[in-house]
Amino acid sequence: MKDLYALLGGTFNPVHYGHIITSEILAQKINLKKIILLPKYTNFYQIQPKILIKHRIKMIKLAIKNKPLFNVNLLEIKNKIPYTIKTLQKLRNMFGYKRPLGFIIGLDNLINLDKWHKWNKLLEWCHLIILPRYSTKKYIKNKKLKKWIKDHKTTSYTSLYKKPFGYIFFSDTPYINISSTKIRYFLKNNLCCLNFIPISIINYIKKYKLYI
Repeated sequence: MKDLYALLGGTFNPVHYGHIITSEILAQKINLKKIILLPKYTNFYQIQPKILIKHRIKMIKLAIKNKPLFNVNLLEIKNKIPYTIKTLQKLRNMFGYKRPLGFIIGLDNLINLDKWHKWNKLLEWCHLIILPRYSTKKYIKNKKLKKWIKDHKTTSYTSLYKKPFGYIFFSDTPYINISSTKIRYFLKNNLCCLNFIPISIINYIKKYKLYI
């Protein structure tokens, strides 16, 4: 049985304990071998971050230092790939088509997945691993999306190892209520962020006067 790898994308503006600790708990629960962080310039429906990508990448590397579970892949940055489906296709060429591959997203993203480019083709390239979100309404308006989720849902993480792609698994990892928006507000107002991000990142932010 091949090891299960998972992908976690985002702007990481900045990366925080919500990204790292949640991923570590998920890895323990479903026996992930590797989590690959995929930084991007911006999310499709968000404003371009003001912080240069080089700083965000450096903060990611500080956050995962001495954590062999994690790798960072700059595919979306180097190739300026706008759509997740394109990223998955390129990564499949790298990892091969037999390795089980998961893509980690929050429940809030799943609910709006029908707005993604070729969303109904995602499971041809990966599994979807869904993280819970606090106070998110679990109502899906799109009937096609609702049926698609029902048809591909699995309640056992072991299913993710039996096929390279094709399942949707809802994890029960605890929700850590930290957001990059909240951190940026704290930093701008000179409030303590030690509960949100590692001291190495705080020192980096102070050194380069970011988020002020």
